[in-house]
Amino acid sequence: MTKASDPQPDGSTPPPSAPEGTGLGEGGGVLGRWFAPVKIPRDAIATLRALAARGSLVFVMRSPGLLGFLYLRWFLRRAGLPPLRAAQGFHGLTGWLARVRRTRRAFEDAVAAGESSLVFLGRPDAEKNPLAALVRQQRDLFQPVFLVPVLLVWSRRAQRLQGSIWDVLYGSPESPSAFANAIAFLRAFRRAVFDVGRALDLKEYLAQRAAEPDASVALRVRGALHQHLAREFRTAVGPPLKAPSRVREKVLRDRSLRAAIEAVAAGTGRPAQAVVAEAEKDLREIASNYDPVFVGVMRALLSRFFRRLYTSVEVDEEGLARLRRAAGEAPFVLCPSHKSHVDYLVLSWLLYENGMTPPHIAAGINLAFWPFGAIARRGGAFFIRRKVKGDRVYTAVLRAYVKHLLRDRFPQEFYVEGGRSRTGKLLFPKTGLVSMEVDAWLDGAADDVLFVPVAIDYERLIEASSYANELAGGEKRKESLRGLLGAARVLLRRYERLYVQFETPISLRQVAAERLGARAASLAVDEAWGGEAERRAAPGAAGAGDDAEAKRQLVQGLANRIAYGISRAVTITPVGLVAAALLSHVRRGLGSEEVARRVELLRYVAAEGGARFARDLAGAPSDPRQAGPIADAVRRLARDGLVRVEVAAGDTIYQVVDEKRPLLDYHRNAVIHRYVAPALVASAARAGGTGGSTAAEVRDRALWLSRLFKLEFMYRSGASFDEIFESNLAFLVRVRAVDCDAGRVLPGPETTALAFLADLVRAYLEAYHLAAAAALAALGSDAPRQAPLDRRALVREALERGRGEFLSGRIALRETLSKATLENAVEWLMAQRVIAEEAGKLRLASPASVAELRAIMDGIAPHLAM
Repeated sequence: MTKASDPQPDGSTPPPSAPEGTGLGEGGGVLGRWFAPVKIPRDAIATLRALAARGSLVFVMRSPGLLGFLYLRWFLRRAGLPPLRAAQGFHGLTGWLARVRRTRRAFEDAVAAGESSLVFLGRPDAEKNPLAALVRQQRDLFQPVFLVPVLLVWSRRAQRLQGSIWDVLYGSPESPSAFANAIAFLRAFRRAVFDVGRALDLKEYLAQRAAEPDASVALRVRGALHQHLAREFRTAVGPPLKAPSRVREKVLRDRSLRAAIEAVAAGTGRPAQAVVAEAEKDLREIASNYDPVFVGVMRALLSRFFRRLYTSVEVDEEGLARLRRAAGEAPFVLCPSHKSHVDYLVLSWLLYENGMTPPHIAAGINLAFWPFGAIARRGGAFFIRRKVKGDRVYTAVLRAYVKHLLRDRFPQEFYVEGGRSRTGKLLFPKTGLVSMEVDAWLDGAADDVLFVPVAIDYERLIEASSYANELAGGEKRKESLRGLLGAARVLLRRYERLYVQFETPISLRQVAAERLGARAASLAVDEAWGGEAERRAAPGAAGAGDDAEAKRQLVQGLANRIAYGISRAVTITPVGLVAAALLSHVRRGLGSEEVARRVELLRYVAAEGGARFARDLAGAPSDPRQAGPIADAVRRLARDGLVRVEVAAGDTIYQVVDEKRPLLDYHRNAVIHRYVAPALVASAARAGGTGGSTAAEVRDRALWLSRLFKLEFMYRSGASFDEIFESNLAFLVRVRAVDCDAGRVLPGPETTALAFLADLVRAYLEAYHLAAAAALAALGSDAPRQAPLDRRALVREALERGRGEFLSGRIALRETLSKATLENAVEWLMAQRVIAEEAGKLRLASPASVAELRAIMDGIAPHLAM
C-alpha cells in the first residue's frame, strides 16, 4: 500500500530518482530532470533484475523513437540493470543521433554477452524482421533470451476513426511523429508512464516449436509482441473514439435492439419509425460523451481536490498492477463499493494517473441535472433510470449500449450494490447490469469479461450527517444544482484517509465454465423481449425455462462472487475497530483495558480471515492509552463529539455519546462483515444460557440466524454452512469464549469475549424483532382498523414503535432504529411469504402468518438476553 499525499495515489513505484522502494540513487544529469517523474510499475525493477540474472534482456518497442530510446537507456542505468548496447530497427537520422550500435553483429554480440538490447518492431516485413536473427541465435545459446515489451506513453491523445489536422501535425497516437513526441514530452513528462509487459522466454517458446522454421517462428513472435503492445497502448489511451452520431448509429443497428423495436411496433400497433425515434431519444438520455482532453484537464483539478480533502489516498499497489496486467488480456468492469459521491471520482483519477483509460461509469439518472450531467458525461458517465421495468424499448437500448462499450473494449464501472450504502455495510447485490454484461458476452461482444471487485473506504465520510438523518427516518434530498453549490463547504474540512483496495479480477468465462461446464456454450442471449431465451422459456417449449434458469443462476452467482470480493477487499481501519469495540456494548461505558482486549480480538479475527489492514496498524498497540493509530482514532472521535472520555478511579472510561451512535455505527458496519460468522455462532452459543446446548442445537440456531440475515451480509463463497460453522466454533474454543464437552457447547472462561462477539449483531437482531412486532401489531387480526399500509408506512410505524421501546429500555441500542435495516427486515418478511403486497399495500400472506411472526420473535428473543 502506498501513501499519496502530494498527490501520487498510484500503484506505481516512485520514479527512479526516488530511493524509496527501488534501491536507486538520485537521478542526475540533464535527462534525470525530465525522466525522473515518469511512473513505472512497482514490481518492474525487481522482475527485470530477476530476468537479467537468468539470461539476456531484449526490450521491444513498437515504433522507432529517440525519446523512447533515451528513456530506456537512462532507466536501465539508474535501475542497475545491464546497459543498453545495441538496437535494431532504428534507422535514419534519429538512429544516428542516438549513438547506439545498430548493426546485426553488434546486436548479436550484446545478446550473447548478456547485455541489454532494443528492437523496434516497425512495419511488418518478413525479409527485414529484426527478430529472425534472434530466433536463429537463441537456438545456439544456452541462456534464455527474454523479449520484454515496453511502452512509454507521453501523450494520452486518443485515436479517432476520422483523421484531423492534428494527425497531420503530430501523426497518429499509435505512431506519433518525432515532433509530436517532443511536444508531448515537454508538456506532460510529469504524467508520463513507462509500462513493462510480460516477458516472453524465447528459449521456452522455441522448445515448443522445435520443428517449425525460424522465419515462421520469428513472424509468430513479432505478431504476439505487436498484439501485446497494441493492447497495452489501448489500455493507456483507450479505444479509437467515434463521433456521438456514429455511436448512436452503431447502437441503433444492434440486432437485439432492432428485434425489440419490431416486437414493440407489432405488439402495440405503433409505426416502427416512432419506436425508433423513442429508442434514439432514450439513447441520448443514456449515452456518455467521453472526451479525453476534458479528462486530462479534470485530472489536475481532482489532484488538488484529493490533496485538499484527504490526508492521504492509500492505494493497493499490487492490486492496481494486477488490474493493469489484466486490462491487456480482456475488457474489464470495475465493481466498487458505493458509500460516497467521491467514489465516482477516485477510480477515474487513479486509473488516469497510472496510465490507464478512465472507465465509463453507470450513474443514476438523478445525477444528470444541469450542469453536473453534462460535465459527468464528458468524463465518461452514462445515465440509467432507477426503474425500467415494463419499458421494453429503454431496456433494449440500454442493453445495446452496454454491448457497444464491451465490444469496443471501453473499461466500465458500475456499482453492484445499486445505490450508496447509508449504513456503511455492503448492500445485497443487484443483478441488472451484471445480466446485461453476461448477455453481451453471450452475444460475442468479447471472448471474456473481467469483473474487478474494489473496496473504497473512508476514515471520515463527507455525507455522514445526511446519512444519519435518512436512517432516522428523514427523506433523502434530491440532487440538484443548489445542493451541488451547497456541497462546496466540504472543501473547508479535512476527511482523514481514503483507502482503495483491488481484489483479484473475476473471469466471466471461468465462472460460467465452473458453474455450467460445457452447457455454458449453449446458453442463449436474452434478446430483451422476444428473443431466443424467451422462446425457450415459453410454456410447452422443449426444455422450457431450463436455459433461462441456468442463466439466472449464473448471473446471481457472479453478482454474489463480486459482492463477496468487495467484502474481502475492505480495509480494516483504526476507526472501524474502535467503533466495533465500543458499540457492541449495552452498558454505559468501557474501560481502557476492555477496549484494548476487544480491539486485539478483532484484529486477530480479521487477520485469520486474511483481511487487509490500514498501513499504520501493523505492529501498533491496541490500547487506546498508548500512542498509535487506535489512540489517534479515539482522539478524533472525541474531538468530533462522538465519544466522551472520562477518568475515574484511576481508569480511563470511554462512552459513546448516545445521540451520535448512528454516526459511529457507520464505521462499525464498514468492517462488520469480517466478524459476522463468529458473531452468529457466538450468539447461537450464548442463547443456550449457562447450561449450554448441544452442538447440533447451536448449529441449528446459527443456521437460522444466517438465513434471517441473508439480505444483510455476504457469506463466504465456495464453502458449505457446516464448514463455516465448524471453523468458527473451533475459533471460539481457541479464544476460550466457549468450551466443548461431550457434545455440548458451554460458555468458556472468557465470557466477556463471548458476549462481545455475540453483541456485534445485536442491533440487527433487535431491528428484525422490532419489524416483526410492528407487522403483527399493524397487520394482525387484533390490529385496530385503519387504512392499509404500504412498505414505507410500515417502516415508519416500526421506527415510531422502536423509539418508544428504546426510551423505555426494552431496546438497548439506538442504532437499532435504522430505516435501512428495518426496510431489509420488511423485505425479508415478504421473501419468507409472511406478509404479502397487493397493489402497493401490505397484508398478512396467510392465516398462519400471525403464528409465523410470533415464531420469528420467539426465535430472536433468546439472542437478546443480557
